Amino acid sequence: MEQGLGHLAATLEQYLKREIPDSSKLPPGFQTLEYFCKLTCNSFTISDGEMQDVGVGLYPSMSLLNHSCDPNCVIVFEGTRLHLRTVKEIPQGQEDEDMLAGGEEASREMERSLTTLEEMRSQNNLMEALTLCKKLINCSQLPNKNIQQLKALDFAMDLCINLEMWEEALQFALRTLEPYSLYYLNYHPVRAVQLMKVGKLQLHLGMFPEAMTTLKQAFEIMKVTHGRDHGLTQDLMELLGECEMRVKAT
Repeated sequence: MEQGLGHLAATLEQYLKREIPDSSKLPPGFQTLEYFCKLTCNSFTISDGEMQDVGVGLYPSMSLLNHSCDPNCVIVFEGTRLHLRTVKEIPQGQEDEDMLAGGEEASREMERSLTTLEEMRSQNNLMEALTLCKKLINCSQLPNKNIQQLKALDFAMDLCINLEMWEEALQFALRTLEPYSLYYLNYHPVRAVQLMKVGKLQLHLGMFPEAMTTLKQAFEIMKVTHGRDHGLTQDLMELLGECEMRVKAT
């Protein structure tokens, strides 16, 4: 990482020499590499409502927060506005060894394979990527709670959604719920978004009672992590309303 930042710093220095030839106009003691490192350590990845990365931002006061694997607060974004929302009071969490369940070497192999799958998806070879992903999942013998297996299940779900293969997407999505509840304890926005995805698939497939149960679970989390006024929470409430009407109609 330091080498990569060094290359970026060197590029920026060349740019600055052309754009700001008078070095006195730069901040006192300006060190390009140092600034890059500070940015890497203190920046936040800005995500949209579905927790997809859309940019990077600096929020100095938020950079003072300590990390916890079982957090007592969560961060969500509304546009570029960062919201820090408390969810409970707990001691700082610890790393979960379940992430490597099934063997460290098998986990590394799956991690390498996921890189290949990402390249295939970037080239829009979606069906080919799905075929390989399903083969990896079935042959890995890793439990669903293994973090790399879980990433593969998520990857397969997303590919199926893009290919409009709704039934298969739901099968993969359901396998992610137990690991998500293991790693994203209690109130966590990522777990809420995953439950919402599953509920939307169930609703699309006409599984109205199941969708109602799943969407309610998502709402109980999201009203705390996002707040009732957040755009994604509003979308979820609309889905719940639609689902309720469908249940009554049947």
